[in-house]
Amino acid sequence: MVSDIQKVTANGARIEYFKYGEGKRTLVVLPGLAVKSILLYKDMVADALGLFGEGFEVYVFDRRLNLPDSYSIEDMAKDYIAAFESLGLKDVAIYGISQGGMIALTLTLLRPDLVSALVLGSTSARLTDESKQVIGAWNSYSSAKDESGLIDSFIKYVYSPAFVEQFGPMIADSLKGITDVEFERLAILTGKMNEYDVFSRLGEIKCPSLILCGDGDAVLGNTATTELSAISGSELYVFKGFGHAVYDENLEFKERAKEFLTKTLL
Repeated sequence: MVSDIQKVTANGARIEYFKYGEGKRTLVVLPGLAVKSILLYKDMVADALGLFGEGFEVYVFDRRLNLPDSYSIEDMAKDYIAAFESLGLKDVAIYGISQGGMIALTLTLLRPDLVSALVLGSTSARLTDESKQVIGAWNSYSSAKDESGLIDSFIKYVYSPAFVEQFGPMIADSLKGITDVEFERLAILTGKMNEYDVFSRLGEIKCPSLILCGDGDAVLGNTATTELSAISGSELYVFKGFGHAVYDENLEFKERAKEFLTKTLL
């Protein structure tokens, strides 16, 4: 049973989320950057992540509603920490995708006592020069409210060529009609990403961690994602022939995540 969209206010942030599942352990989903809020598609999201509801109570969070003009990855992590505390969430597993994985890493470094396990998908501990260019372009398109430029760039870099060939027009249609508020949110969420760098602190993370990525990630690059294996005792799996959005393109991604969480926590 998928809940209605709920809201928690903590640390001055108003954050919306929904939940499903009735397991004894808690799993928090921190999604990546999105042109449109995933909460608009909560039933589809819950269906796509449905296997995690077996054994876990799953919380799917969006970014805060009232974004400040300047908002770093560390700021995002602090807001979620406050939200967890307000909701009484502790000893949680985090499934963090792309920017959500960056937030998960930062949150774990700030408050390791809150986190029992990490699944890190298509993410990194720092940005390469190439990834700064990609994300910087998204920031520029958003700031200029250039819908066609943003959509074309997003599809080109996020999805694999084979997936784009089959589904590109459908993805483009689903992203059209970007509002001024959505442009402004994406500009803020990408504005300070080039400052993100926790690579030197990866050795401080002690909880069980699974790293999943595609070998053709055009957003973050292969080196940036695989270097997360510096986390002590972590497991790494690279999907051959997939790009940044392997989490959407290959069902095995979620199956491997569920297998890891089950053997680690249940």
